[in-house]
Amino acid sequence: MFETEFCKIEYLENHNAVICKWKKFSSFENYRTPLEFGLKLINEHIASLWITDTTNGFESDPEDTQWLLEDFMPKVISSPCKTITFIIKEDSLLKEEIEQQSKALSQYFKVQSVDSLKKIIT
Repeated sequence: MFETEFCKIEYLENHNAVICKWKKFSSFENYRTPLEFGLKLINEHIASLWITDTTNGFESDPEDTQWLLEDFMPKVISSPCKTITFIIKEDSLLKEEIEQQSKALSQYFKVQSVDSLKKIIT
């Protein structure tokens, strides 16, 4: 497990998943380090599912978005991860952004959006 004031990353054995639960806005190393740790957990556990809990989500810094697309996602694509799930509330301000990300990610992964961890299909 990896936890900071910004994010908590942990492996969920019952889902064979890594969950990234954002707590508040973060950028640069405070944003990137937890994601890199999550990828490390995916590879160590051969986890097939990445879960991002956006309940306390935020719009990313443009430089972090570029890093995510150009540096991080290629590593995830070549990892054991096959499914990406977003936990997002129906009235979330991030709904449109997550839908756009889901569309792009669906080229490489099965993508699903749910409103709670209990609804995740593994």
